[in-house]
Amino acid sequence: MHIRPATIADAAAIAAIYNVAVQTTTASFDVEPKSVDDRMQWLEHRDQRHPVIVAVDDDIVVGWGAFSRYSERPAYAATVEISIYVDADHQRLGVGRALSRALLDMAESLGIHTVLARICTENTASIAMVRELGFSDAGTMHEVGRKFDRWLDVATWEYLVPGYAESRHGTDGGHSG
Repeated sequence: MHIRPATIADAAAIAAIYNVAVQTTTASFDVEPKSVDDRMQWLEHRDQRHPVIVAVDDDIVVGWGAFSRYSERPAYAATVEISIYVDADHQRLGVGRALSRALLDMAESLGIHTVLARICTENTASIAMVRELGFSDAGTMHEVGRKFDRWLDVATWEYLVPGYAESRHGTDGGHSG
């Protein structure tokens, strides 16, 4: 298995993996599948600070991960949300951990200070994974999502990027003391 940046050619595989999660799990709070065209547009509109990567095994995309903007408000510019999705046949084989680690390893060079993971509390495997990766529990929001005719809780996990240099990236939009 190797990890590389996603390309437009990966849109169908990304959509297929994501749509299984949308339709059969609480890993995503989307309730409608995404088309290949939608995923192509999504990939085309990503910026350098919010990459999408894929895990490839025998020339087949078996998982993908992304950093996404946490909020449009400028004060959150150094905070991202991480998303990881793995093909059902490749789960629990280290693919999600490898994708997460690859994104976390990029974070400092992208100017990211905080990585957030919002995980449905039913998703105990993902919670165990982020805990192993060094994320800290930042709290649980109760009954904030509704899917499959039931209310769902979401735990927020945070990772403060080691080596993030305040002097290099600033904390107030580039204005200093």
